[in-house]
Amino acid sequence: MSEPFLLGWEEWLALPDLGLPAIKAKVDTGARTSALHAFLVETFGPAQRPKVRFGVHPIPGRDEIEVFCIADVLDRREVTSSNGESELRYVVRTTVAMGDRSWPIEVTLANREAMAYRMLLGRQAIQEDMFVDAAASFRQPKLGYRAYKAPARAREVQRPLSIALLTQRPEHPSNRRIIRAAEGRGHTVHIVDRTRLSLYIDTREPAIYLEGRPLSHLDAVIARSGRTLNTFSLAALRQMEILGAWAINSADAMARLADQLAHRQTLARAGLAVPDVAVSHTDLLKGNQPDGHVLADNLGLLGSGSLLRFAVIGGRAIAAMERAASTSASLDNAPEWQPCRDEGAAFDAARRLAQSAAVTTGLGLVAVDTVASRQGPIIVEMTTNLSIAQFERICGATLADAIIVLLEKEARAKALRIAAAQQ
Repeated sequence: MSEPFLLGWEEWLALPDLGLPAIKAKVDTGARTSALHAFLVETFGPAQRPKVRFGVHPIPGRDEIEVFCIADVLDRREVTSSNGESELRYVVRTTVAMGDRSWPIEVTLANREAMAYRMLLGRQAIQEDMFVDAAASFRQPKLGYRAYKAPARAREVQRPLSIALLTQRPEHPSNRRIIRAAEGRGHTVHIVDRTRLSLYIDTREPAIYLEGRPLSHLDAVIARSGRTLNTFSLAALRQMEILGAWAINSADAMARLADQLAHRQTLARAGLAVPDVAVSHTDLLKGNQPDGHVLADNLGLLGSGSLLRFAVIGGRAIAAMERAASTSASLDNAPEWQPCRDEGAAFDAARRLAQSAAVTTGLGLVAVDTVASRQGPIIVEMTTNLSIAQFERICGATLADAIIVLLEKEARAKALRIAAAQQ
């Protein structure tokens, strides 16, 4: 008969499936269920096979060390804590390793920030041949927190993001592509319909509510619109930024784009070529602001070059389409767009102009239309409502993936800046 596997009342263990190489746990036969410290607990994925992501501070008192985990949701159960309070917790199944042995256990996720032990090993996790020596500690080999990297590296863990997509049309092909790309990289996408939002504007505790419930923590937000968002949508986007989300197109940038006169002045002041337009006070009173489509009536005056449309993400032109600069067709006439042929110096000049326009206006996700003139390329139109699905279909580019990669980079960089400021 083999000797029993001995456990002390406290033991070191590892949870390799969750990327946790060392956790000091309290072994508690009085508790039925095991529990693991978790914060920022969020579910994602299909309803039939939901997953949960969460952060863990594995070292008590060292909140600068963070590990972010993903696991399949096994169940959601009501658990009564030692102080008699009931709480609905997510349950996951994972592998525990201790000494030379490993076995599957079920773990509930709970905030144990105030507890001395980041994990509680309950009696369900203790197998039949295990014996708990309540008078001893560490009957199994000790581990150590040196298994975790230095704080500066620990902050760089590629944790999943919570992303808001501000749209009333989640079924649109471009939005579906964004959602698939984000979920494919392990992120959660929240569809945010402005008609279901309410804002709480307060100096100390600003908030945003979706259908009467506080909107969960957001790392990033994507707002897409033709030429502008309405006033409330801009306010909602700005509120998300106030609460810490990084916006690929900020509320301020979107508001500047909405004012076509100011937008055109911004481009011209930066030395970027725009069509010459004369505007009077009377024009503005009549609501006749200059916009890109005004140019459609005068393309013939600019030259016979093609109209080029660039998809610019993070200041870089990812893809380009072209069509004839015809005065009779709409600039948005999708069937006429073709993959852009690189035509040397003229194309390079147009691409640089499009990239400069995006950077100048502070738009991280924008389509820029340019047309050739006798003096060189001119900016015709800029819109944040670029057709991602159309670009990908015509050009074979992976715009949706590039958008999510940019969100990962910028949202995590912002989190690092905030963490550094708080230290």
